[in-house]
Amino acid sequence: MEIKETGLSTTRFERIVRETGYDIKLSTHFLLNPIYKFKFGLNPMKQFGFIKAVPPIRDFLTTCVYYLIELKETKN
Repeated sequence: MEIKETGLSTTRFERIVRETGYDIKLSTHFLLNPIYKFKFGLNPMKQFGFIKAVPPIRDFLTTCVYYLIELKETKN
């Protein structure tokens, strides 16, 4: 429901991060969200590399992404 309510795909989030002066330093995409372990007894499963490489497929199949972002360094 959260995804539907916000309408924010991973592709859109990554674009917003770049456009607002941040860099994505690390991301972990999940096919099976880690919280599913507690909700449904399913072990977390990271997304496959080839799926992460194709944004439309990634956006459809990814249930959770953890990002580490940081502000880009400005050159003075």
